[in-house]
Amino acid sequence: PVGKYFAMFLQESADRNDSASRNFVEEVEIEIIKSSLIKFWIEDFYQYTQECGTETAEMMGNILKIRADTYAINITLNSFGTPLNEYSMRKTERASLYPGVGHMYPSGTEMLNDVSDEDELGYIVENYPQYSWIWNVHVGGGGQTIDDALYERDVKMLELAFEGQMHFAVFYAYIKLKEQEVRNLVWISECILQDQRGEIDKFVPVFSKHAPWR
Repeated sequence: PVGKYFAMFLQESADRNDSASRNFVEEVEIEIIKSSLIKFWIEDFYQYTQECGTETAEMMGNILKIRADTYAINITLNSFGTPLNEYSMRKTERASLYPGVGHMYPSGTEMLNDVSDEDELGYIVENYPQYSWIWNVHVGGGGQTIDDALYERDVKMLELAFEGQMHFAVFYAYIKLKEQEVRNLVWISECILQDQRGEIDKFVPVFSKHAPWR
């Protein structure tokens, strides 16, 4: 049921560009449309979980805030070297893709509007302890990518959802952990097919007693 998010995207785009929706959709890149729909979905889902109240609001609120912040960081990082990083686009097109929720919202996301390179992005991210170590993984290189660090952080957070009682966040966590298991199986399969068995253990374990956070 993404129809209402398309409607929100078209309305926002028409208001911002003062043009007909049909003409705008024909001109805009598909990735921009996709990113906008995800932003609206995160905001809508967050509002729904807060209306649920109790522990569901607390658990899902934190999960979705972190997802929103991660999304904003990735939007900024992936914009470098593209038209979205041009001065005239940062506070218009790129800023419109940042979710209106998150631990970084609104002060952090406002600062992201002025970011033009990785050094400036790193300076902002390092002000938030929950994300600073992930950024250090990105700039430090080594055997772990920023996506690996994000997946690891997500698994840890989603596993904690099973420690609570009487809330609905556990159902969301279950689905997301199953998605991680699928990524793990794909990684193992690719390592076997490419005869890279030395890399086979570089996946994010789910509910493992050997996980780094246990």
